[in-house]
Amino acid sequence: MSESLWLPQSIELNSRRWLLFLRLLTATFICLAVTLLYLNGRAPAIFDFWTRTISIVLAAAFLLALFHYFLLPKYFSVRVQVVVQMICDNAFAGVIIILTGGCESTFNFVLLVGVVNSAFLGGLRISVVSATLAAATWAGLSDLHYYGYLPGLPPLGEYVGANELAVTILINAGASYLVAILAGHLSTQLRLSSQALISSQTSLDRLSQLNESIIHSIDSGLITTDDRGLVLTVNPAGRDLLRPQRKVVGQPWRSLFPELENYPNQTVPGTDEEAYHQIMGLRFKHVRPSDKAELNIELSSLALTDVHNVSWGRLLVFKDQTAMIQMEADIKRSEHMAAVGQLAAGLAHEIRTPLASMSGSWHMILSQSVRPEDQRRLMTIIGREMERLENLVGDFLSFAKPSAGNPQSIDLNSLIDDQSHIFTSWQGDKAVIELRLNDVPKVYFDYSQLSQVIFNLIQNAFEAAIDGRPPRVVVDTSYDRLNGDYAAVEIADNGGGISEENIRRIFEPFFTTKQRGNGLGLAMVWGIIMRGNGHISVRSTPDVGTVFTVYLPVAKDPGPRV
Repeated sequence: MSESLWLPQSIELNSRRWLLFLRLLTATFICLAVTLLYLNGRAPAIFDFWTRTISIVLAAAFLLALFHYFLLPKYFSVRVQVVVQMICDNAFAGVIIILTGGCESTFNFVLLVGVVNSAFLGGLRISVVSATLAAATWAGLSDLHYYGYLPGLPPLGEYVGANELAVTILINAGASYLVAILAGHLSTQLRLSSQALISSQTSLDRLSQLNESIIHSIDSGLITTDDRGLVLTVNPAGRDLLRPQRKVVGQPWRSLFPELENYPNQTVPGTDEEAYHQIMGLRFKHVRPSDKAELNIELSSLALTDVHNVSWGRLLVFKDQTAMIQMEADIKRSEHMAAVGQLAAGLAHEIRTPLASMSGSWHMILSQSVRPEDQRRLMTIIGREMERLENLVGDFLSFAKPSAGNPQSIDLNSLIDDQSHIFTSWQGDKAVIELRLNDVPKVYFDYSQLSQVIFNLIQNAFEAAIDGRPPRVVVDTSYDRLNGDYAAVEIADNGGGISEENIRRIFEPFFTTKQRGNGLGLAMVWGIIMRGNGHISVRSTPDVGTVFTVYLPVAKDPGPRV
């Protein structure tokens, strides 16, 4: 027999316990039945007193049960145990049948109990073998009874024919095999179900241990609640963070965060209870009662649902972001100070050059050895550098303290057309601007500031031209719905492009790659567009050109200013 026929050791031990109980129960039942037969005058005449029968049955049952449970597993293999138990069960049944009337005994069913026992021990094949043994035992007892070889019992052949006896033997044999097949099938299914249950339970235990390990190791607080908002579980990180002064489980979760008592609720359909709205990343200040520490809590809440998508509770995930918020504030402060330092350094660098020219010219004039015509030339230099300083200070003030402006509905195509004409008039015939003005809605912006943006971008596009290639600028307008309700302006040049390293810094103040210029132009453009609720992007291809795209809000409903 293959190893798959036998039950696993853990299940086999459990089966032996049940079989011990079943044998004792069977013996007790037989004793009670014999007692009833004796009291009704139907006890067999083989014994003079019915107590002898009861004593023998009980003694035999207990001895066999103890033998099967303690001695067989200790000294014999599983196969030997099954064979011995089959033989003992059939022998016990045969003795009971002989003691209670032979073939006419009321306890013929005890043979079938042995078949069922074998099915639980070894499955279908063992139960069929046991059925064969039971059928042979019944046939042998029938023959002995028929010819009068059973002590104390009259020959059965005196009043039962051979054909009738053969039919009875055949029917009992068929019943044995039928019970064997049914019991064997059920025991096999029970074994497979038990194995599947053990495997599922093992997987469930592992998954449960994994979940417990994750929940205990995570540094965020976790709270689960039922549909009434009462706390079911809280992990160690949550306890450490809240440091509750009383028991948490079974309490309303809102009592842990009194700051959210007035936060909006919604009613759960079909109930009178209230459930918390789904929250993602809600931040609020929480004063911990145990030590009065002020914490910045970030809370998220998710619904817990069953397989039918019915909510049965909530999962609350919360974390102390006090240190993170402080770190963010420190980083912003450091970035601000760095930006101020960079801005001051750039401004100092831009001022140093004209100051040096002015200082040198002034010292030469004071030397009193300069000719009158040279004095006039030096005074011209001083005047030019003073004008340069004035322009620099003006640009810096425009960048540092920009005007709020007067936003209004503007015809974008008309403004672009005007600025292109102004630029071509200023530059002369060498300025070639190709306008591709499509039908776009009016935009909501300050007219003078938007004019400055368009003019500066067109000027930058012409200054990007490389030697040997005539400058060419293309201005294109479109209505962009993908990035929001914006009108888009593209200003493209055919210059040498911007390197990837520089393209990240082009909007920084005082950053420039030109021989002339103070690096405030694009920084002012960026500031103006951001203040007007627009945005700007740039893409560049080396030796092909650069495209600046400005997105301007459409003048449908201006809404609040930012």
